[in-house]
Amino acid sequence: MRTDTEVIVVGGGPVGLFLALRLHALGVRCCILERLPEPARNSRAIGIHPPSMELYDALGLADRLLAIGVRVRRGHVVGQRGPLGTLEFEVLSGPFRFALSCPQDATEALLEEVSAERLPGGLRRGAELVGITQQQDWVTAEVRAGDGVTETITGRYLVGCDGKNSFVRQAMSIPASGGRYDQTFVMGDFADDSVHGSDAVLFLTAEGLVESFPLPGGLRRWVASTSEYVTEGVEPRVRALVGVRTGHDLSKAACAWRSAFGVQRLLAARFWQDRVLLAGDAAHVLSPIGGQGMNLGWLDAWALGEALRRVLGDQASPGDALGDYERRRRRSAARAIRRAELNMTLGLGGWWNPVRDGLVRVLLRSPAQAMLARLFTMRGL
Repeated sequence: MRTDTEVIVVGGGPVGLFLALRLHALGVRCCILERLPEPARNSRAIGIHPPSMELYDALGLADRLLAIGVRVRRGHVVGQRGPLGTLEFEVLSGPFRFALSCPQDATEALLEEVSAERLPGGLRRGAELVGITQQQDWVTAEVRAGDGVTETITGRYLVGCDGKNSFVRQAMSIPASGGRYDQTFVMGDFADDSVHGSDAVLFLTAEGLVESFPLPGGLRRWVASTSEYVTEGVEPRVRALVGVRTGHDLSKAACAWRSAFGVQRLLAARFWQDRVLLAGDAAHVLSPIGGQGMNLGWLDAWALGEALRRVLGDQASPGDALGDYERRRRRSAARAIRRAELNMTLGLGGWWNPVRDGLVRVLLRSPAQAMLARLFTMRGL
């Protein structure tokens, strides 16, 4: 059977768009189905780590990304009694010895712009996947447009990049383990009137965690742990918690965006089932503390693109290439989940605060700092 395309990518977010660009660079025909008629306007994810920057560079996009982000070259850690030390990313190897702070909506806008340049008509917005049928040699996607008209698209493979509530994962009856953590947070993007410049700051206080990151456009993000999920008055809660825990006064700083969130973990039992695969949040979800989630999805997409190229080019069997993708990326996701849990544990207040502060001080002022920098920037995943 002659299929409409080789790979059907479900989900036009940062992972789906990145996968499509990776497939295009490898000479694999693909299309992207996105349920939303317009891009989402939120910026929960902001951190882009060096391994991801190297992938963007390989696609010829690093310079365009650097032009819209802020380079974070160091992160300061402050304990109950003052500064504990600084994590310097200059100790890293490679061309990108920093983390890039770039709001998710800006990153997605760049990816969509590039996809329009390189894959004209490849992204179909307002196209909702409502059914999947697999045959021996192809897979069919049943797609409903905004006007209610339904059509079918056939491909050799279909990849679900459609988020934590993935229709693809559920349609394939792929179980996922996980659950919610007790920790909850509020965050806000404020006009930056701090003294921190382009540095990140982590405050480990007796009352709870506060994180602070620079953003483009003269903004700074503040994230604070809360004792319960906040449903109302998020902005004043951020201002109050930051003031009490760090001493920084946000009362006169304009707020551009605010949000409250809980955290959860999820790991799909399989990333590959016949002609359907999972990547990004459809396959794994982890705490955003540490900024790994979106980057982990890009690492999935890079590996999956190569695996699909080999299979479609008859250079490897599905069992070898796609099975290897599943095994390696599932192990990486499990490691990332453990790292995210460690990041959250560091922010918990309690009896062990003096011990924690002492341990962090020693690590930041020893040769172990290089190892910490590698772990924080997702090396080894």
